[in-house]
Amino acid sequence: MKCEHCKLNFKPEQMREKNGLFFCCKGCESVYEILQDNGLDEFYQRLGNQSLKPVNFSKELKNYDDFIHTTKDGFSEIHLLIHGIECAACIWLNEKILIRQKGILELEINHLNHKAKIVFDPKEISLKEILILIESIGYKASAYDANKNEKKAENLKREFYSKMIVGIACVMNIMWIAVAKYAGFFSGMERDTKDILNFFEFVLATPVLFYTGSSFYKSAFKALKYKNLNMDTLVISGASLAYIYSLWAMFFRVGEVYFDSVAMIICFVFIGKYLEIFSKKRALDTIDGLNDFLQSEVMVFNGEKFEPKDVQKVELNDIILLRTGDKILIDGVCVRGEGSVDCSSLNGENAPQFVKKADEVKSACILIDGKLEYKATKLYKDSTLSQIIKLLEFAGSKKTRLANLVSQISGYFSRTILSLALLCFCFWFFYLNEGVELSLINAISVLIIACPCALALATPVSNLIALSKAFKHHILFKDSSVIENLNKCDFAVFDKTGVLTKTELKIGQFYLNEKLNLDELYTFLALSKHPIAKSVGGFLKQRGAKELNLNFKELQNISARGLKAKLNGELFLGGNEVFLRENHIKIKKRFTNSHFIFAKNNEILAFFELESVLREGAKDLIAYLQKEKKQMMILSGDNEFAVSKIAKELGISYFRASCLPEDKMRELEKLSQHHKILFVGDGVNDALALKFASVSITLREGSDLAIENSDILLLKNDLNSLKIALKLSKFTFKIIKQNLAFSLFYNALSLPLAFLGLINPLIAALSMSFSSIIVVLNALRIKK
Repeated sequence: MKCEHCKLNFKPEQMREKNGLFFCCKGCESVYEILQDNGLDEFYQRLGNQSLKPVNFSKELKNYDDFIHTTKDGFSEIHLLIHGIECAACIWLNEKILIRQKGILELEINHLNHKAKIVFDPKEISLKEILILIESIGYKASAYDANKNEKKAENLKREFYSKMIVGIACVMNIMWIAVAKYAGFFSGMERDTKDILNFFEFVLATPVLFYTGSSFYKSAFKALKYKNLNMDTLVISGASLAYIYSLWAMFFRVGEVYFDSVAMIICFVFIGKYLEIFSKKRALDTIDGLNDFLQSEVMVFNGEKFEPKDVQKVELNDIILLRTGDKILIDGVCVRGEGSVDCSSLNGENAPQFVKKADEVKSACILIDGKLEYKATKLYKDSTLSQIIKLLEFAGSKKTRLANLVSQISGYFSRTILSLALLCFCFWFFYLNEGVELSLINAISVLIIACPCALALATPVSNLIALSKAFKHHILFKDSSVIENLNKCDFAVFDKTGVLTKTELKIGQFYLNEKLNLDELYTFLALSKHPIAKSVGGFLKQRGAKELNLNFKELQNISARGLKAKLNGELFLGGNEVFLRENHIKIKKRFTNSHFIFAKNNEILAFFELESVLREGAKDLIAYLQKEKKQMMILSGDNEFAVSKIAKELGISYFRASCLPEDKMRELEKLSQHHKILFVGDGVNDALALKFASVSITLREGSDLAIENSDILLLKNDLNSLKIALKLSKFTFKIIKQNLAFSLFYNALSLPLAFLGLINPLIAALSMSFSSIIVVLNALRIKK
């Protein structure tokens, strides 16, 4: 009888009945009731014919409070690994049951590693209640530990290496025996001598099949458990059949044995698998380099002295000590001391940056000389280093559309090949009346040569190498599918200030009234982070202005307009011409360039006209896009004269000026109906538009909101990086198409040869491994 929940078969006496339904245990019964009560019985339709493990509830739940972090909004965040997930239906069920729960604000479950990020309000729901909720539907959760995951990956690499060494050592010895046997075949050899050589081959082939090939068995059994077939099923089926036949031939002393072919098949295919892992490791060397920063402790001041503290437990405003050679793990601001910092991992500049009091300290950098103390302004999980590592890991794990398509093809392909192998055996045995040996060997050749390893490697290896190459050029793709999407974009839209032009603007004409207090204006400008306010503030600082300790009230920072505040009952206004007119201030002068006007108590005391400076690589990028026949447009909040001037200088025909955030969003929404849009922006006012683009890009000095909503981050802050990203995307897509075409051509050519008996299992294994190596080598061209 089948259990209603886990779908496993049990004897009738083992079952428990309730309302005409049968369950294997109380746990399965409870989960079934929970799903029915919550209207989630769709889970069983999604589950299909797959089975689950019976539900066993834990008697006690572990305390994971140390793994909870507090978000900027004051909510709690934890990363959990959910155990017991068998398929996409399990992920769907966890998402549905958790997100419905009051107090859970955000939920993300990675479909590959089953890692869940949960943001919750501790006032509404506790972590213990969340863990009980997960257990109540038949799954278990544990806190995600990055160090354990790193250790697990390292152990896997060692295990693969030892298996490969055993395989190669055994195969090398088998080859010597095979040489002796083939020499004896032509010169004559006694039957007893041949039997001894056959037995030695058996001894050497067995560890190769069952130790080196154990990963193939595991993968094949796992696929069969879920009523599926994969490429490992083909390899291990062919090798196992050849091994079983050889055992029969050796003990009954009939026909030839193929232990040498079995060992070589497994060894060559495993080397191909190891090369795949090795290529992934090489592709992700940059991440490994960043992970070197992941030491567990930093020196934190405890009120009396500096002592080691777990990096995960460092709090905001903690004072951290850095000495020569120390790696910076947490972002902050220097409060004492000075030194030179190597920031090449972030901005690509070889020249070290000099850091002194009040300067920003960025993580993922190294103090190369000096000594300084700095105040933590971010928690470790929010630091630049931590975010980059998370994004790279996620980008590498997420599948592109092409990769998903290839996975589906591989599943159908494997079923077809197994059917063809059976047809091949029947053709040779029944139709041509050949013996079992020849019929079986030809069927095995079909199984092995048609293994779609090259097809499965074609997309992921290329994407991983492209991700690594991009990061070496200080380009961060947040998702490997972005590489594919970027190549398809045919319309590029740019913000002006901070993207096509530098954030720092050059002051042209200016006016300063004799009543103006420079220190007062400089302090007022410090309330805004807008590039124009920063440029004017920098100009005033050069003229000796200092920031005062003034208590401005009723502050209003109006996006794309200006700044408004009160000080001691006096009204301060600063912004563009439109903003001041809206506040009933008469302006006689006509402004054409970007400008900033300052008025106090409705009297204009200063104005500044600013000129934009083109960002490095802007002209080269636009020339490249024109060469690629991509359409372009500028959407800017700046005035029409300033925007038209930059558009004319760069040769861009289409532009819109004085755009509010919603104007940019609407324009992109309209364009996206007919085009694949690439949008490049950097400000808070670009966040809406970034969401509507097919691919969105921002620069490292962009706002936090823009960085969060973008698909690609340019860490070097120049547009040459974007040109490289576009070229890399185009070339990677070309390589993927080449690999897919080669894989399909290889199978179309080799299958008929194997079916007709022109290729034996050993040549089939060599050929199949060779095709995988060709795909990997072709993908490595991306590095150059």
